[in-house]
Amino acid sequence: MKGYSAEWQTRNQSLFYLFGFIVFLTGFIKNTVLLSLTGLVFITIAYLSKWYVLHMIRSLTIENTDHSLRLSIGDSGDLVIAFVNPSRLPFFNLSGRIVTDPLITFRNDGDQGNEQSYQFALTLPARKKILVHCPVKALERGIARVRSFELTCADPFHVFSCSIHFNELLKSRLIVYPNPETAHNFTREAPQNIGSEQVFRSLFQDFSSPAGTRDYVSSDPFRHIHWKASARVGRLQTKTYEHVSRQNWTFLFLNASSHLSNKRSDDFERRISAAAWLTQYARKHQIDFSLYCNTKTIGRSILGIDPDHGGQHLRSAWEMLAFMQKWQIKTPIQQAMSIIDKKLNGPRVLIIADLDQLDQAHMFLSKWLKDGHLIFKLIPAGKSYRLERIEHKGGVAIV
Repeated sequence: MKGYSAEWQTRNQSLFYLFGFIVFLTGFIKNTVLLSLTGLVFITIAYLSKWYVLHMIRSLTIENTDHSLRLSIGDSGDLVIAFVNPSRLPFFNLSGRIVTDPLITFRNDGDQGNEQSYQFALTLPARKKILVHCPVKALERGIARVRSFELTCADPFHVFSCSIHFNELLKSRLIVYPNPETAHNFTREAPQNIGSEQVFRSLFQDFSSPAGTRDYVSSDPFRHIHWKASARVGRLQTKTYEHVSRQNWTFLFLNASSHLSNKRSDDFERRISAAAWLTQYARKHQIDFSLYCNTKTIGRSILGIDPDHGGQHLRSAWEMLAFMQKWQIKTPIQQAMSIIDKKLNGPRVLIIADLDQLDQAHMFLSKWLKDGHLIFKLIPAGKSYRLERIEHKGGVAIV
Protein backbone atom coordinates (compact mmCIF):
# COMPACT_ATOMS: atom_id res chain seq x y z
CA MET A 1 0.00 0.00 0.00
CA LYS A 2 1.21 3.50 -0.83
CA GLY A 3 1.02 5.30 2.46
CA TYR A 4 3.02 6.16 5.49
CA SER A 5 2.81 4.35 8.78
CA ALA A 6 1.91 6.12 11.97
CA GLU A 7 0.64 5.33 15.45
CA TRP A 8 2.25 1.94 15.91
CA GLN A 9 0.43 0.32 18.82
CA THR A 10 3.12 -1.73 20.58
CA ARG A 11 1.98 -1.56 24.19
CA ASN A 12 0.25 -4.94 24.17
CA GLN A 13 3.22 -6.48 22.38
CA SER A 14 5.58 -5.12 25.02
CA LEU A 15 3.37 -6.54 27.76
CA PHE A 16 3.33 -9.93 26.04
CA TYR A 17 7.12 -9.86 25.74
CA LEU A 18 7.51 -8.83 29.41
CA PHE A 19 4.97 -11.35 30.72
CA GLY A 20 6.39 -14.15 28.57
CA PHE A 21 9.95 -13.43 29.67
CA ILE A 22 8.97 -13.35 33.35
CA VAL A 23 6.98 -16.60 33.07
CA PHE A 24 9.75 -18.31 31.10
CA LEU A 25 12.42 -17.17 33.59
CA THR A 26 10.27 -18.32 36.52
CA GLY A 27 9.74 -21.73 34.93
CA PHE A 28 13.44 -22.02 34.14
CA ILE A 29 14.45 -21.20 37.74
CA LYS A 30 11.84 -23.53 39.22
CA ASN A 31 12.57 -26.13 36.54
CA THR A 32 8.91 -26.16 35.54
CA VAL A 33 8.47 -27.09 31.88
CA LEU A 34 4.84 -25.93 31.71
CA LEU A 35 5.69 -22.40 32.87
CA SER A 36 8.62 -22.22 30.50
CA LEU A 37 6.49 -23.32 27.57
CA THR A 38 3.81 -20.81 28.54
CA GLY A 39 6.38 -18.03 28.57
CA LEU A 40 7.66 -19.10 25.16
CA VAL A 41 4.11 -19.07 23.76
CA PHE A 42 3.60 -15.46 24.87
CA ILE A 43 6.95 -14.43 23.39
CA THR A 44 6.12 -16.19 20.12
CA ILE A 45 2.71 -14.53 19.91
CA ALA A 46 4.30 -11.13 20.48
CA TYR A 47 6.82 -11.76 17.69
CA LEU A 48 4.34 -13.24 15.21
CA SER A 49 1.82 -10.45 15.78
CA LYS A 50 4.25 -7.86 14.40
CA TRP A 51 5.29 -10.15 11.54
CA TYR A 52 1.63 -10.72 10.67
CA VAL A 53 0.79 -7.01 10.59
CA LEU A 54 3.88 -6.18 8.51
CA HIS A 55 2.96 -8.95 6.07
CA MET A 56 -0.55 -7.56 5.87
CA ILE A 57 0.71 -4.06 5.10
CA ARG A 58 3.06 -5.29 2.36
CA SER A 59 0.48 -7.56 0.71
CA LEU A 60 -2.81 -5.67 0.92
CA THR A 61 -3.85 -3.86 -2.26
CA ILE A 62 -6.52 -1.22 -2.69
CA GLU A 63 -8.07 -1.04 -6.16
CA ASN A 64 -9.66 2.34 -6.56
CA THR A 65 -8.50 3.98 -9.77
CA ASP A 66 -10.90 6.11 -11.76
CA HIS A 67 -14.39 4.94 -10.91
CA SER A 68 -16.07 8.28 -10.31
CA LEU A 69 -19.49 8.50 -8.70
CA ARG A 70 -21.90 10.93 -10.37
CA LEU A 71 -24.93 12.19 -8.45
CA SER A 72 -27.44 15.00 -8.56
CA ILE A 73 -28.18 17.11 -5.50
CA GLY A 74 -30.23 15.01 -3.08
CA ASP A 75 -29.38 11.69 -4.74
CA SER A 76 -27.76 8.79 -2.93
CA GLY A 77 -25.18 6.30 -4.10
CA ASP A 78 -22.24 4.16 -3.01
CA LEU A 79 -18.55 4.98 -3.10
CA VAL A 80 -16.99 1.55 -3.74
CA ILE A 81 -13.48 0.65 -2.57
CA ALA A 82 -11.99 -2.73 -3.49
CA PHE A 83 -9.60 -4.46 -1.09
CA VAL A 84 -7.53 -7.34 -2.51
CA ASN A 85 -5.62 -9.96 -0.50
CA PRO A 86 -3.12 -11.83 -2.73
CA SER A 87 -1.61 -13.61 0.28
CA ARG A 88 -2.28 -17.17 1.43
CA LEU A 89 -3.14 -15.85 4.90
CA PRO A 90 -6.49 -14.30 5.75
CA PHE A 91 -6.39 -10.75 7.06
CA PHE A 92 -8.35 -10.11 10.23
CA ASN A 93 -9.20 -6.89 12.01
CA LEU A 94 -9.06 -4.38 9.19
CA SER A 95 -10.82 -1.11 9.93
CA GLY A 96 -10.89 2.17 8.05
CA ARG A 97 -12.04 5.76 8.23
CA ILE A 98 -12.80 8.03 5.26
CA VAL A 99 -13.27 11.81 5.38
CA THR A 100 -14.55 13.74 2.34
CA ASP A 101 -15.42 17.28 1.33
CA PRO A 102 -18.61 18.69 2.86
CA LEU A 103 -20.39 18.51 -0.51
CA ILE A 104 -21.59 15.03 0.44
CA THR A 105 -22.58 13.22 3.59
CA PHE A 106 -22.18 9.59 4.56
CA ARG A 107 -25.57 8.26 5.47
CA ASN A 108 -25.86 5.40 7.92
CA ASP A 109 -29.00 3.31 8.37
CA GLY A 110 -31.38 5.29 10.54
CA ASP A 111 -28.94 8.21 10.81
CA GLN A 112 -30.25 11.58 9.66
CA GLY A 113 -27.11 13.50 10.63
CA ASN A 114 -24.69 15.26 8.32
CA GLU A 115 -21.46 13.28 8.59
CA GLN A 116 -18.36 13.81 6.46
CA SER A 117 -16.65 10.67 7.81
CA TYR A 118 -17.39 6.99 7.42
CA GLN A 119 -15.97 4.06 9.35
CA PHE A 120 -15.95 0.40 8.38
CA ALA A 121 -14.45 -2.92 9.45
CA LEU A 122 -13.84 -6.11 7.49
CA THR A 123 -12.08 -9.46 7.38
CA LEU A 124 -10.35 -10.32 4.11
CA PRO A 125 -10.06 -14.05 3.23
CA ALA A 126 -6.92 -15.37 1.56
CA ARG A 127 -6.63 -14.58 -2.15
CA LYS A 128 -9.97 -12.81 -2.25
CA LYS A 129 -11.33 -9.40 -3.14
CA ILE A 130 -13.93 -7.59 -1.03
CA LEU A 131 -15.84 -4.49 -2.05
CA VAL A 132 -16.63 -1.95 0.64
CA HIS A 133 -19.70 0.16 -0.18
CA CYS A 134 -19.66 3.55 1.50
CA PRO A 135 -23.16 5.06 1.24
CA VAL A 136 -23.12 8.76 0.36
CA LYS A 137 -25.71 11.45 -0.27
CA ALA A 138 -25.08 14.55 -2.39
CA LEU A 139 -25.69 17.86 -0.62
CA GLU A 140 -24.27 20.59 -2.86
CA ARG A 141 -23.02 21.05 -6.40
CA GLY A 142 -19.32 20.43 -6.91
CA ILE A 143 -16.61 17.79 -7.14
CA ALA A 144 -15.84 16.15 -3.81
CA ARG A 145 -12.72 14.16 -3.10
CA VAL A 146 -11.61 11.89 -0.29
CA ARG A 147 -9.54 14.19 1.90
CA SER A 148 -8.41 11.64 4.44
CA PHE A 149 -8.20 7.87 4.30
CA GLU A 150 -6.88 5.94 7.31
CA LEU A 151 -6.62 2.18 7.57
CA THR A 152 -5.85 0.27 10.77
CA CYS A 153 -4.37 -3.24 10.57
CA ALA A 154 -4.17 -5.55 13.59
CA ASP A 155 -3.41 -9.19 14.30
CA PRO A 156 -6.22 -11.55 15.41
CA PHE A 157 -5.37 -11.06 19.11
CA HIS A 158 -4.96 -7.27 18.89
CA VAL A 159 -1.45 -7.57 20.26
CA PHE A 160 0.12 -5.39 17.57
CA SER A 161 -1.54 -2.86 15.28
CA CYS A 162 -0.63 -0.07 12.91
CA SER A 163 -2.55 2.85 11.42
CA ILE A 164 -1.75 3.81 7.82
CA HIS A 165 -2.47 7.28 6.46
CA PHE A 166 -2.39 7.38 2.67
CA ASN A 167 -0.23 10.00 1.06
CA GLU A 168 -2.27 9.81 -2.15
CA LEU A 169 -5.96 10.64 -2.24
CA LEU A 170 -8.27 8.02 -3.63
CA LYS A 171 -8.55 8.70 -7.33
CA SER A 172 -12.30 8.25 -7.39
CA ARG A 173 -14.19 11.54 -7.47
CA LEU A 174 -17.69 12.24 -6.30
CA ILE A 175 -19.26 14.54 -8.88
CA VAL A 176 -22.44 16.33 -7.83
CA TYR A 177 -24.26 17.70 -10.86
CA PRO A 178 -26.28 20.93 -10.66
CA ASN A 179 -30.05 20.67 -10.65
CA PRO A 180 -31.29 22.01 -14.01
CA GLU A 181 -33.68 24.92 -13.55
CA THR A 182 -35.93 26.02 -16.41
CA ALA A 183 -35.05 29.35 -17.98
CA HIS A 184 -38.23 31.46 -18.01
CA ASN A 185 -39.44 33.04 -21.23
CA PHE A 186 -37.28 30.58 -23.13
CA THR A 187 -39.85 29.37 -25.65
CA ARG A 188 -40.62 32.93 -26.73
CA GLU A 189 -37.05 34.26 -26.55
CA ALA A 190 -35.30 31.07 -27.67
CA PRO A 191 -32.03 31.78 -29.50
CA GLN A 192 -32.63 31.62 -33.23
CA ASN A 193 -30.28 30.29 -35.86
CA ILE A 194 -27.99 32.42 -37.93
CA GLY A 195 -27.74 31.89 -41.68
CA SER A 196 -28.25 28.49 -43.27
CA GLU A 197 -26.08 25.49 -43.87
CA GLN A 198 -26.85 22.17 -45.49
CA VAL A 199 -26.77 19.47 -42.87
CA PHE A 200 -27.83 15.84 -42.81
CA ARG A 201 -29.90 15.96 -39.69
CA SER A 202 -32.84 18.12 -38.73
CA LEU A 203 -35.51 18.28 -36.09
CA PHE A 204 -38.21 18.75 -38.73
CA GLN A 205 -37.03 17.25 -42.07
CA ASP A 206 -35.88 13.82 -43.23
CA PHE A 207 -32.81 14.30 -45.38
CA SER A 208 -32.97 10.76 -46.69
CA SER A 209 -35.55 12.11 -49.15
CA PRO A 210 -34.43 14.72 -51.71
CA ALA A 211 -36.35 17.97 -52.01
CA GLY A 212 -35.70 18.32 -55.76
CA THR A 213 -33.15 18.07 -58.52
CA ARG A 214 -30.92 20.33 -60.62
CA ASP A 215 -28.30 19.93 -63.32
CA TYR A 216 -25.17 18.12 -62.21
CA VAL A 217 -21.92 20.06 -61.84
CA SER A 218 -18.45 18.62 -61.40
CA SER A 219 -18.22 19.74 -57.76
CA ASP A 220 -21.29 17.74 -56.71
CA PRO A 221 -20.69 14.48 -54.81
CA PHE A 222 -21.16 11.45 -57.02
CA ARG A 223 -23.49 9.83 -54.49
CA HIS A 224 -25.97 12.73 -54.87
CA ILE A 225 -26.73 11.95 -58.52
CA HIS A 226 -30.42 11.20 -59.11
CA TRP A 227 -30.24 8.43 -61.72
CA LYS A 228 -33.95 8.13 -62.46
CA ALA A 229 -34.30 11.88 -63.03
CA SER A 230 -31.14 11.84 -65.14
CA ALA A 231 -32.56 9.11 -67.37
CA ARG A 232 -35.84 10.97 -67.69
CA VAL A 233 -34.36 14.31 -68.83
CA GLY A 234 -31.38 12.88 -70.66
CA ARG A 235 -28.65 14.57 -68.62
CA LEU A 236 -27.17 14.12 -65.14
CA GLN A 237 -29.29 15.49 -62.31
CA THR A 238 -28.21 16.10 -58.71
CA LYS A 239 -30.44 15.69 -55.67
CA THR A 240 -31.05 18.87 -53.71
CA TYR A 241 -31.85 19.06 -50.03
CA GLU A 242 -33.62 21.68 -47.99
CA HIS A 243 -31.26 24.06 -46.29
CA VAL A 244 -31.78 24.29 -42.56
CA SER A 245 -30.20 26.59 -40.07
CA ARG A 246 -27.54 24.93 -37.98
CA GLN A 247 -27.73 25.58 -34.26
CA ASN A 248 -24.49 26.36 -32.45
CA TRP A 249 -24.63 27.77 -28.94
CA THR A 250 -21.73 28.99 -26.81
CA PHE A 251 -22.15 29.47 -23.05
CA LEU A 252 -19.81 31.90 -21.28
CA PHE A 253 -19.01 32.24 -17.58
CA LEU A 254 -16.63 35.17 -17.04
CA ASN A 255 -16.04 36.05 -13.41
CA ALA A 256 -13.62 38.36 -11.66
CA SER A 257 -11.14 36.92 -9.19
CA SER A 258 -12.41 36.98 -5.62
CA HIS A 259 -10.35 35.66 -2.71
CA LEU A 260 -12.40 37.36 0.00
CA SER A 261 -14.73 34.47 0.71
CA ASN A 262 -15.29 30.86 -0.22
CA LYS A 263 -18.99 31.10 0.51
CA ARG A 264 -21.40 30.06 -2.20
CA SER A 265 -23.45 32.66 -4.02
CA ASP A 266 -27.13 31.92 -4.58
CA ASP A 267 -27.02 34.00 -7.75
CA PHE A 268 -24.13 31.99 -9.17
CA GLU A 269 -25.73 28.67 -8.21
CA ARG A 270 -28.97 29.60 -9.98
CA ARG A 271 -27.05 30.66 -13.07
CA ILE A 272 -25.32 27.29 -13.08
CA SER A 273 -28.72 25.57 -12.80
CA ALA A 274 -30.12 27.62 -15.69
CA ALA A 275 -27.10 26.80 -17.84
CA ALA A 276 -27.50 23.11 -17.00
CA TRP A 277 -31.10 23.23 -18.22
CA LEU A 278 -30.12 25.03 -21.43
CA THR A 279 -27.42 22.47 -22.22
CA GLN A 280 -29.94 19.72 -21.55
CA TYR A 281 -32.34 21.44 -23.96
CA ALA A 282 -29.58 21.65 -26.58
CA ARG A 283 -28.81 17.95 -26.17
CA LYS A 284 -32.48 17.03 -26.58
CA HIS A 285 -32.76 19.05 -29.79
CA GLN A 286 -29.39 17.98 -31.23
CA ILE A 287 -27.91 21.48 -31.02
CA ASP A 288 -24.14 21.77 -30.98
CA PHE A 289 -22.98 23.73 -27.95
CA SER A 290 -19.75 24.77 -26.29
CA LEU A 291 -18.96 26.06 -22.83
CA TYR A 292 -16.12 28.31 -21.69
CA CYS A 293 -15.17 29.97 -18.42
CA ASN A 294 -12.13 31.95 -17.32
CA THR A 295 -11.23 29.58 -14.50
CA LYS A 296 -7.47 29.12 -14.66
CA THR A 297 -6.05 25.63 -14.28
CA ILE A 298 -2.51 24.29 -14.50
CA GLY A 299 -1.22 24.87 -18.01
CA ARG A 300 -4.45 26.46 -19.26
CA SER A 301 -5.66 30.07 -19.27
CA ILE A 302 -9.33 29.16 -19.63
CA LEU A 303 -11.41 26.06 -19.09
CA GLY A 304 -13.84 24.89 -21.74
CA ILE A 305 -15.30 22.27 -24.02
CA ASP A 306 -15.55 22.75 -27.78
CA PRO A 307 -18.77 22.47 -29.84
CA ASP A 308 -20.38 19.06 -30.04
CA HIS A 309 -23.61 17.30 -29.13
CA GLY A 310 -24.69 14.01 -27.65
CA GLY A 311 -24.93 12.37 -24.25
CA GLN A 312 -21.19 12.19 -23.56
CA HIS A 313 -20.82 15.86 -24.48
CA LEU A 314 -23.65 16.79 -22.10
CA ARG A 315 -22.00 14.82 -19.30
CA SER A 316 -18.72 16.65 -19.91
CA ALA A 317 -20.56 19.97 -19.78
CA TRP A 318 -22.31 19.11 -16.51
CA GLU A 319 -19.00 17.96 -14.99
CA MET A 320 -17.53 21.33 -15.92
CA LEU A 321 -20.55 23.10 -14.40
CA ALA A 322 -20.05 21.02 -11.26
CA PHE A 323 -16.39 22.02 -11.11
CA MET A 324 -16.79 25.79 -11.53
CA GLN A 325 -16.68 27.97 -8.41
CA LYS A 326 -16.54 31.73 -7.89
CA TRP A 327 -13.48 31.52 -5.65
CA GLN A 328 -11.25 29.73 -8.16
CA ILE A 329 -8.25 31.50 -9.72
CA LYS A 330 -9.41 33.43 -12.78
CA THR A 331 -7.79 34.68 -15.96
CA PRO A 332 -8.54 38.40 -16.48
CA ILE A 333 -11.83 38.80 -18.33
CA GLN A 334 -10.41 40.72 -21.30
CA GLN A 335 -7.67 38.15 -21.80
CA ALA A 336 -10.18 35.31 -21.57
CA MET A 337 -12.52 36.99 -24.08
CA SER A 338 -9.60 37.42 -26.48
CA ILE A 339 -8.90 33.67 -26.29
CA ILE A 340 -12.58 32.83 -26.76
CA ASP A 341 -12.84 35.24 -29.71
CA LYS A 342 -10.32 33.11 -31.62
CA LYS A 343 -12.52 30.05 -31.09
CA LEU A 344 -15.64 31.64 -32.61
CA ASN A 345 -15.45 30.32 -36.16
CA GLY A 346 -18.54 31.54 -37.98
CA PRO A 347 -21.66 33.24 -36.59
CA ARG A 348 -23.25 31.54 -33.64
CA VAL A 349 -25.45 32.16 -30.60
CA LEU A 350 -23.56 33.41 -27.55
CA ILE A 351 -25.26 33.02 -24.20
CA ILE A 352 -23.68 35.09 -21.43
CA ALA A 353 -24.48 32.99 -18.39
CA ASP A 354 -22.43 35.14 -16.01
CA LEU A 355 -20.32 38.24 -16.60
CA ASP A 356 -18.51 40.49 -14.13
CA GLN A 357 -16.81 43.82 -14.85
CA LEU A 358 -19.10 44.74 -17.72
CA ASP A 359 -17.06 47.80 -18.63
CA GLN A 360 -14.16 45.55 -19.66
CA ALA A 361 -16.39 43.45 -21.93
CA HIS A 362 -17.96 46.18 -24.11
CA MET A 363 -15.22 46.02 -26.75
CA PHE A 364 -15.62 42.31 -27.40
CA LEU A 365 -19.42 42.39 -27.15
CA SER A 366 -19.50 45.08 -29.83
CA LYS A 367 -17.06 43.13 -31.99
CA TRP A 368 -19.07 39.94 -31.69
CA LEU A 369 -22.28 41.74 -32.62
CA LYS A 370 -20.57 43.23 -35.69
CA ASP A 371 -19.25 39.78 -36.60
CA GLY A 372 -22.84 38.57 -36.86
CA HIS A 373 -23.19 36.68 -33.61
CA LEU A 374 -26.45 36.74 -31.68
CA ILE A 375 -25.84 37.46 -28.00
CA PHE A 376 -28.19 36.64 -25.18
CA LYS A 377 -27.73 37.05 -21.45
CA LEU A 378 -29.28 35.43 -18.40
CA ILE A 379 -31.11 37.95 -16.26
CA PRO A 380 -33.06 37.39 -13.01
CA ALA A 381 -36.74 36.51 -13.35
CA GLY A 382 -38.15 36.00 -9.88
CA LYS A 383 -36.48 32.96 -8.39
CA SER A 384 -35.14 31.84 -11.76
CA TYR A 385 -33.58 33.40 -14.87
CA ARG A 386 -34.63 34.18 -18.41
CA LEU A 387 -32.83 34.96 -21.66
CA GLU A 388 -32.71 38.51 -22.97
CA ARG A 389 -31.26 39.63 -26.28
CA ILE A 390 -28.31 42.03 -26.25
CA GLU A 391 -28.88 44.64 -28.93
CA HIS A 392 -26.40 46.74 -30.85
CA LYS A 393 -26.78 50.49 -31.08
CA GLY A 394 -24.29 53.08 -32.27
CA GLY A 395 -21.42 50.63 -32.18
CA VAL A 396 -21.92 49.98 -28.46
CA ALA A 397 -23.40 46.87 -26.94
CA ILE A 398 -26.43 47.84 -24.86
CA VAL A 399 -26.53 45.47 -21.89
